[in-house]
Amino acid sequence: MASRNNSGSEPTSVLGNIVAFIAVSVVAGVVAAGLLVPPAAAAGLAANASIGWFKSLPADMEMGPLSRSSTVVAKDGSEIATFFAQNREPVSLNQISPNMKKALLSIEDRDFYDHGGVDPWGIVRAMGNNVLRPSNRQGASTVTQQYVNNLIIDQQVRAGEQASTIGADKGIVDKIKEIKLALSMEQEKSKDEILEGYLNIVLFGGQNYGVQAASEYYWGIPASQLSIAQAATLAGMVQSPNYYDPQVNPEASVQRRNVVLDTMVQTGAITQQQADQAAREPLNLDIHPTSSGCSAARTAPYFCDYVENQVMQSNSFGATPEERLATLQRGGLTITTTLDPKAQRAADTQVNATQPKDDNPDNVSTALVSLEPRNGHIVSMAQNTNYSAAEGTSNTTYNFNVDSSMGGAGGFQVGSTFKPFTLAQWINAGKGIKASVDARRLHYPADFRWKASCLPNGYKIEPGDDGNGFSFQNATEGYARVMDVDYGIYNSINSALYAMAADLDLCEIGELTKAMGIHDGKTGDPVDTTVLSSLLGGSVDISPMTMARAFSGFANDGVMCEPRAVTKVVDYTGKNYDVPGDSCQQVIKKEVAQGVNEVLKQVLVRGSGYQRSIGLPDASAAKTGTTDNSTQTWMLGYTKGLATASWVGNYEFGSRSLNGLSIGGRTGGSGTEWVDGATYAGGQWQNYMRTVAPDYDTSRFSSPTPSVMSARK
Repeated sequence: MASRNNSGSEPTSVLGNIVAFIAVSVVAGVVAAGLLVPPAAAAGLAANASIGWFKSLPADMEMGPLSRSSTVVAKDGSEIATFFAQNREPVSLNQISPNMKKALLSIEDRDFYDHGGVDPWGIVRAMGNNVLRPSNRQGASTVTQQYVNNLIIDQQVRAGEQASTIGADKGIVDKIKEIKLALSMEQEKSKDEILEGYLNIVLFGGQNYGVQAASEYYWGIPASQLSIAQAATLAGMVQSPNYYDPQVNPEASVQRRNVVLDTMVQTGAITQQQADQAAREPLNLDIHPTSSGCSAARTAPYFCDYVENQVMQSNSFGATPEERLATLQRGGLTITTTLDPKAQRAADTQVNATQPKDDNPDNVSTALVSLEPRNGHIVSMAQNTNYSAAEGTSNTTYNFNVDSSMGGAGGFQVGSTFKPFTLAQWINAGKGIKASVDARRLHYPADFRWKASCLPNGYKIEPGDDGNGFSFQNATEGYARVMDVDYGIYNSINSALYAMAADLDLCEIGELTKAMGIHDGKTGDPVDTTVLSSLLGGSVDISPMTMARAFSGFANDGVMCEPRAVTKVVDYTGKNYDVPGDSCQQVIKKEVAQGVNEVLKQVLVRGSGYQRSIGLPDASAAKTGTTDNSTQTWMLGYTKGLATASWVGNYEFGSRSLNGLSIGGRTGGSGTEWVDGATYAGGQWQNYMRTVAPDYDTSRFSSPTPSVMSARK
């Protein structure tokens, strides 16, 4: 069996040794004079002078390990992700194998239960060694001193300060402070409390702090099940955690383990036979990697990223980004979110069924986000990519569903899903959904005055690209005729939309969209609805989250709620952090929302999305959207209980048509067909809502008033 290695002697001169010996003797005499008295008396004398200092320290200094991982959980308590700078899972002493306690004390502090916090003879021995043999320095710190030292360092790191030196290289002032605190701690805590704290805070290689995290990482077992050999391996790592890491340097780890086994025999912790048997055992590592952050999220990594961005932008978690990050990684938070695991699974399934992220030859992008209209709670958020910063066609950390300010892609052109806002202003202006409009016009002359009360002249002139006026096309021929407003909207007829706009104030449409939270996903600016292309969703990029929130206002009788992802944050001490509650307000009149719902119900019955019904004709509504050349496609739909934005399009190739591309194993856009909002985005929305909507409110929408249903114009 291997024994402890002895270093060779240093090539110092005889005179040098004599001088060094005298110097050590002088210093040792000073130390011994203060400490070489019975342990209890030494502790009492020293502690009397420093107990006040210890008690004046912040409370968390006395409580033990500070840096703890934070956990993000779904609304049912299931784990989404963990954040940590130090992977730590504190456990009580009775949850740690006796083998671990024996191994640690044998190699680090065999007199732990007898001294008063400091080992005087050890200090003298280490000082002599460090003078005479500087290349083989010793620290002479007891477990209590090491615990204090780790607490100090942990506290400094959390405060953003430079950490003090660990080990034998610390300065005299730091060493004196450590000794004083160790003596004080022995007066305030029991030996078992100190040992428990130490075993939960000390580094065991990599990012593994504490014996429980180390046991799980190296062997996939709790600390309570550590064998003699495993305990000796971990105990041996304390001296140099990364050098003796069994995964990194297995030979050195085995040698160090066997040194620990030797000391365990010497202290009577184990028999020679047990030591010999343990020394013959291989390391038998069973590595269980532990990763921090959203890249290691068990589900919903992009929702996790959204939550992380909220924490990092909230003053509740610190005054600066650095403080907030420290709180997230070290504060032991439990962040309870609104995520519905069942809905998330359905969302993940559908975005990847539309276009699998691992089989995406044309790099087509998909995304889906869903929230509850009654309170704004986000229930799912998915896209067909891997949450990763590494190179790869399916890798990105950009969240397709949210604004740039929240780590998102910043949105996409929304096409005809913008039309319901013009419809809403039509109703708001006192006009009925059964009114007729002249949808024969596909051209408005250059001198046509579009009413725009917010502009200097009170109107807008649109000369068009060629100076001959504003021209456009309908998606399908044969619809340039007089028609009712509702028919024009649920069939998504562009000429009907502009006929309505010609009879409205463009600025008032903008006021309504601003009230409903519609804004540029990259800049945050409201949409300028005096730009005529904006009425077809073609002037700015808008995120799926923004659109889902706006449509939730229709579903909720005009009351719109801010999206909410976090419902509660509490740390390991029980401290609650302030997080925004539900925030809802009436943004459009109830009768306006009722009228929009009445029209958009027909989209799923006889309109542009008739093939995407979810079997709730009186309780579901939707709007399709397709940009020019089928670049971006959408389906925005809702019940009273769930509003969902579904998008299929181009993230990297913004102007590329989806027509002719391989999507979900088939090619769209061949012959006379083309990809529109109902094709893939619609199918994605339909399948998701059929699965999830029944878990939420599917009662009928309330009926519009007679004036809304009228033909008045």
